[in-house]
Amino acid sequence: MKISEIEYKRPDIEALKESYKVLTEAFTKDGVTAEEQAEIYRKLNKIDEDVLTMASLAYVRFTLNTNDEFYVKEMDFYNEAEPVMTGLKTVFAEAMLKSPHRKYLEEVFSPLIFTNYEILKKSYDPIIEEECVEENKLQTEYKRLLSSAKIPFNGEILNISQLGKYKDSPDREIRRQAFNAHGEFMKENGDKFDDIYDRMVKIRHKMALKMGYKNYVELGYYRMGRNCYSPDDIAEFRGQVIKDWVPFVCELKNKLAQELDIDRIMLYDDNIYIKEGNPQPIGSAEEMFANGKKMYEEMSPETGEFIRFMLDHDLFDVIAREGKSNGGYCTELPSYKMPFIFANFDGTSGDVDVLTHEAGHAIASYKAMNSDIPQELRQGGMETCEVHSMSMEFFAWKWMELFFGDKADAYRYMHLLNAITFLPYGTMVDYFQQRVYENPDMTPAERKQLWLELESIFRPYLSNEGITYMEEGGRWQYQSHIYERPFYYIDYCLAQTIAFDFLIQSKENYGETFANYDNFLKAGGSKTFIELVKTAGFKLPFEDGKLSEMIQKLRAIV
Repeated sequence: MKISEIEYKRPDIEALKESYKVLTEAFTKDGVTAEEQAEIYRKLNKIDEDVLTMASLAYVRFTLNTNDEFYVKEMDFYNEAEPVMTGLKTVFAEAMLKSPHRKYLEEVFSPLIFTNYEILKKSYDPIIEEECVEENKLQTEYKRLLSSAKIPFNGEILNISQLGKYKDSPDREIRRQAFNAHGEFMKENGDKFDDIYDRMVKIRHKMALKMGYKNYVELGYYRMGRNCYSPDDIAEFRGQVIKDWVPFVCELKNKLAQELDIDRIMLYDDNIYIKEGNPQPIGSAEEMFANGKKMYEEMSPETGEFIRFMLDHDLFDVIAREGKSNGGYCTELPSYKMPFIFANFDGTSGDVDVLTHEAGHAIASYKAMNSDIPQELRQGGMETCEVHSMSMEFFAWKWMELFFGDKADAYRYMHLLNAITFLPYGTMVDYFQQRVYENPDMTPAERKQLWLELESIFRPYLSNEGITYMEEGGRWQYQSHIYERPFYYIDYCLAQTIAFDFLIQSKENYGETFANYDNFLKAGGSKTFIELVKTAGFKLPFEDGKLSEMIQKLRAIV
């Protein structure tokens, strides 16, 4: 069955409530046995799986066409229903935590389920249901606003994704004009972007106060499901980034500026790594997918099976078009054991990244859905998931000639520099959010000023001067994670350091390193991020000296 053939059916919330009520009551009745509780847990996992499948299908079809009124209404439904479903889950989590058979359940399933349930209790209470609904609606509003872009450029009307190829043009003036065109759209809608975020911040702060927290920072960490590290650990990592990594990036960027023959790296130069222009993928989208199939079939028997499944079931949608949401993602339809990859090809090397980064997510999902890992532990924390994707980008290096021909080495050079450069930016995005949620009464102008201040710390080599709206500090407003998934972005940074570990190790022994990575994948979320990193034999990202040691190893590659 192809994804387009799957029948969508909205979950019946009242029936869902009744099922949870009946099963939770059965779980807590006097005399219930350990085996009976285990079976009830399995039944609820299946119910959750079916609901998740329909929610994911609705989201996929909404993002494929944000103007489809049917799925716009379905998003409205899930905006209302999601907090209700979380509430039902929280009640059952409380019953699990109090079970007299907890030791048995931990042995049958995993102690980590109970750790995660403790975090779930700290992340949600029915008293914030109204705020959660409003938050979801604002996320949809933001996504539709970004997707509404119709930017006149080069005789065309483009959305933000379609503008990407001009923002990466080898012609510096075209890049500048493209960024200005993007900035004009942002400026024209600046009041709307400011208003949506202002309401988001205040709603999230209200949630935190209702649940007894000082501000949203602590609640945000719980909502991210973090079960093995704290804000203090992130502060340690951030300190290493500022002390060690920022000077490393500045050194590389200053050298690159000389190679590019420019005096100062502007925002529109930041993604340019080759003077003649970044390497572009060769061939049509169909040819790229044929080469992707060849790559994964050669990589391993399991990855070959995976790519054939994806292609046979049309589990990619990658062509940018009017009304389609921006960006890219991987999601899953667990009832059908289907991952799905969404992207917007723009003719740049980012198109190849879809076949590596997003496919890394999808391979992990495919493995987990075809394993005996409990549904709740198939996916780990976001930092774990991003290790899957970012590491696959490096493992795919061996096959880049398929996509770039004689420019493959140029791509590898660009890809590594881009990954190194990312760490300060990703850390800055996270710290920006922390500062905002610690000071929820900031005005929109103060938030933009904060962004500029942080740019001077984390990216001192870069200038936004003269670029419409960006020079005012508005760049962060099209970083969708800031609006939609608070505190997610640092997960990319933690994951990138582990991906670098896999890259460095693969230079010594590719086969053994890929096997190590495969074990990391197969665990899904059945172990914490810290356990997985230690099992792989690497230091934790926030351990003292981690980044300075890594810089020395990367110098030998870059």
